[in-house]
Amino acid sequence: MRYLINVVHDGPIDPDTVKPETFEAMGGFVAKLAADGILVDAAGLEPVEQATRVDLHDGQIKLLDGPFAEAKEWIGGYFIIQVRDQDEAVEYARQSVEIHRVHAPGMNVIHEVRRIVDEE
Repeated sequence: MRYLINVVHDGPIDPDTVKPETFEAMGGFVAKLAADGILVDAAGLEPVEQATRVDLHDGQIKLLDGPFAEAKEWIGGYFIIQVRDQDEAVEYARQSVEIHRVHAPGMNVIHEVRRIVDEE
């Protein structure tokens, strides 16, 4: 089964303030996922200031350029992994959060784990 793990932060992250050790540890983690055949895709995302929302409310479509004042959480990146079940996907998310805990103290991060619905 494939799972999407969204990497969610409390707000914007300035990459210049993140210690190089954090990027190195995450790079090693992602490389191991790839080597083990678990990783389908992973990437960081550009800051929300460069995003555009296509918003449908009350039958009207609006385009909204970032940043979005009402945003309380920011998706900074994602992983797509291929694993046996939800428990295994959650364990990989926990390992990634642990890297943040060790290498980026004070950073608040959530990893949201969601199964990708495959048509069968």
